[in-house]
Amino acid sequence: MKKRIALLAALMLLSLAACGKKESAESKTAESKTTESKTAESKTTESKTAQGYKDGTYSGEAEVKEVGGTIKLDITVSGGKIATVDMQNLDREGKEKGEDYGKSEPLNRGLYSIAQNSILGTDKLPGLLVDSQDPDSIDAVSGATLSRDAFVQAAKAALDGAK
Repeated sequence: MKKRIALLAALMLLSLAACGKKESAESKTAESKTTESKTAESKTTESKTAQGYKDGTYSGEAEVKEVGGTIKLDITVSGGKIATVDMQNLDREGKEKGEDYGKSEPLNRGLYSIAQNSILGTDKLPGLLVDSQDPDSIDAVSGATLSRDAFVQAAKAALDGAK
């Protein structure tokens, strides 16, 4: 019995060792190409930002998919850079989302909490755009993934006029 257990343990160890990561020339080449691609993307973003936008105020909007509502933006460009972003986060009826957003009768605390977290996450997006100067570089914010997608669409629509 002990021999069987030892043999089984040895086989398991060999199978785990066989699953280990091997670096082949192909994987190193693919990794190198990925690094080159990221470097090229970085240079493109830098030249886009360095090139700048035309000064002025530009508007854009996009629908928040699946849950309804709209993100409306007014983006002010000064000195070729995004200076301010004013956002309206509207519900399905066109009203600004606030502390009553997500309330229902009877109150479902879980859904209300999710709705309020979405507002908090969405409120961070204008500052992220001013910091990054590029809508595509804005990562998802916890609780506001769908709103982030609409925000990026609205920002791109607004900035199309600033090119």
